[in-house]
Amino acid sequence: MVWPGAMQSKLTPSFRSLSSCCRVLTVAAACGVAVAACHTSSTASPEPPASAPAAAEPEAAVKADVGESASAAPAATARPASPRALPAFCQGASAAAPIAAGARPELIKDGFVFVEGPVWSEQLGAFLFSEMDFNSQGPKGPPSKVHQLVLPKTFSVFLPDTGSNGLAIDEQGLVACTHDTQTLSRFDLRTKQRSVFVADIQGKHFNSPNDVTLHSAGHVYFTDPDWQLAGRNSDTGVTGVYWRNPQGEVRLVASDLKQPNGISLSPDETRLYVAAKDQGISVFPVLEDGSLGPHQPFARVEDPDGMAVDCAGNLYATSHGPGKLTVVAPDGKTLNVIDVAPKATNAAFGGADRRTLLITAGTSVFALKSAVPGFPY
Repeated sequence: MVWPGAMQSKLTPSFRSLSSCCRVLTVAAACGVAVAACHTSSTASPEPPASAPAAAEPEAAVKADVGESASAAPAATARPASPRALPAFCQGASAAAPIAAGARPELIKDGFVFVEGPVWSEQLGAFLFSEMDFNSQGPKGPPSKVHQLVLPKTFSVFLPDTGSNGLAIDEQGLVACTHDTQTLSRFDLRTKQRSVFVADIQGKHFNSPNDVTLHSAGHVYFTDPDWQLAGRNSDTGVTGVYWRNPQGEVRLVASDLKQPNGISLSPDETRLYVAAKDQGISVFPVLEDGSLGPHQPFARVEDPDGMAVDCAGNLYATSHGPGKLTVVAPDGKTLNVIDVAPKATNAAFGGADRRTLLITAGTSVFALKSAVPGFPY
């Protein structure tokens, strides 16, 4: 969700990466978007010329190895995922314009170093978000802590040392993208104990996991740019999008999105949205086994960062450089563009009625009321 250059000058409905396509499927997504999907084996780097020695250079070998992980599943094509039933808080939600004309975010608190990754915890009845301290860069990236916000304006430090960026949440607790250990970590909300959730891919460290979204069937999707490497080597040699299935297998599902950033599922979990710094927002069809079809362009959003989604399927995308929030309908049409603040990074819905959109931007936290309830990260 952040890249180093942004600090000198980085918000948050409902995989296999493929190099060729063998079959086309029509995916009936929540609002009728048709996309192509296929499965075939692929590698992430070309074969060397005939005159080249058999051994590849180290980085190329790493890329090919990780790329093979993405194509290691059977070649049979999975069917499109069936839409899931929406959760109780979405029942009766209107598809009307989500944000009132002329609405502006309310500043809740300023004075942080750099805020990111908001998430709503029903268990705590509070928002949680990361604060990254770019004033104290170390060998494992910027130190981070997690703050708690009880609406309307009661703040406290919830976890003092996390190395975290993007956050997500489920019944088992908090899931954090942790650049200090180059992993996904879990934090128990009661004991605050930390454990490793997703450690590596084929024994290789990730770069600096950035944002994560969780599927109700146990699938995990996350982005891994290299902004917080802090001088460490990239073991994988790629900036990628990854999928972890419920059995714990991790696969690279896309390596062609440069510096992938925000990531979010559609409400019915049939589509996965991924923001990339210079490529706007792309959409992947989610297949029944949790894998993904090939991605297609979805929305033109400048310098997109983290995203949130409401119960009507609208996507709320932050623009880091411009400091804006763009609301995009499920068909890709722009509904609103709202000024927030420089370095807008992420967003999440929360509050008792799930109609408060918390937005993190640079040194500040903002709130915006929505007519449509939304999801907690």
